Amino acid sequence: MIRSLLHIGMTVPDLEIGRAFYETFGLEMRASGNDYVFRCPGRDQDQIRLMQGSKKKLSYTALGTNEAGMEQLLRKLREANVSLQPPPFDVPFGGIWFQDPHGDWLNVQVAEPAPAGGSVLPPEINAHGRYRRIGKRACDISTRAKRARPLRLGHLIKFSPDVPASTAFYTEVLGMLVSDKSLDILAFLRGAAGGDHHMVAFAKSTHTGLHHLSFEVADLDEIEIGAQTMIRAGYQDSFGLGRHVGGSNYFHYLRDPWGSLIEYFWDIDVIPEGADWEPIDAAPHEVMFVWATTPPPDDFVLNFEARD
Repeated sequence: MIRSLLHIGMTVPDLEIGRAFYETFGLEMRASGNDYVFRCPGRDQDQIRLMQGSKKKLSYTALGTNEAGMEQLLRKLREANVSLQPPPFDVPFGGIWFQDPHGDWLNVQVAEPAPAGGSVLPPEINAHGRYRRIGKRACDISTRAKRARPLRLGHLIKFSPDVPASTAFYTEVLGMLVSDKSLDILAFLRGAAGGDHHMVAFAKSTHTGLHHLSFEVADLDEIEIGAQTMIRAGYQDSFGLGRHVGGSNYFHYLRDPWGSLIEYFWDIDVIPEGADWEPIDAAPHEVMFVWATTPPPDDFVLNFEARD
């Protein structure tokens, strides 16, 4: 049923602080009523909606499906005794609204994600036995001026006080599929029609909240160019460069102004619809990373969102 991640809504105490952070990260801002909306360059799709509020909070997640998926979702919601609600936020889009078992708001629309911006492909990779970049440079003097250009919001990880309960709701009611998990501590879910290894994931905490948002970039250079740009601008480094086991993607995480994380990623596993995919179920440190330039900091798994 759920086929895509459209955007997220977040409440923050200072919109201008958010604007500075996300523009430095590489997103483009426009005003939408009283809110600030951020998009990836060249992509006609909102990715983050910042709304003014007294404290930072992941306010909602907007997901996409098709007409048949919406019909099936409405039936599943009725069977699970999940009530549809009026829009809880003043937003200019439609769809249906409801809450998951822990009270987090979800919006589902009949919508397809917009194509990612950026028509210029990165240079081919030369690997042993697969030399595809022949007679061409990967880098020249102009490469030194390269900047991170986020292509799309790929996934988010949410905190959950009960990861198995969250997983059950998102799979049994929303139709998502488990790609990998770690005991009752982590679960990575992909869309019903396949695609990226994970669209939504859950990490165990005492209460709900945002662990991180993750944006795809074009290559490994952009991960580190983006991270170094953020660090030079005074934002807090967190974890990376490294490579995950769950998803196989390269990563670098940084702290946002409110304690959550944002990630640049590249080269994630893609799982086609109907694939015979066997989820890993291992200890958290075994699925977290293959290698990293530094160990994850102690606060990497902490939930900095205040309880309601």
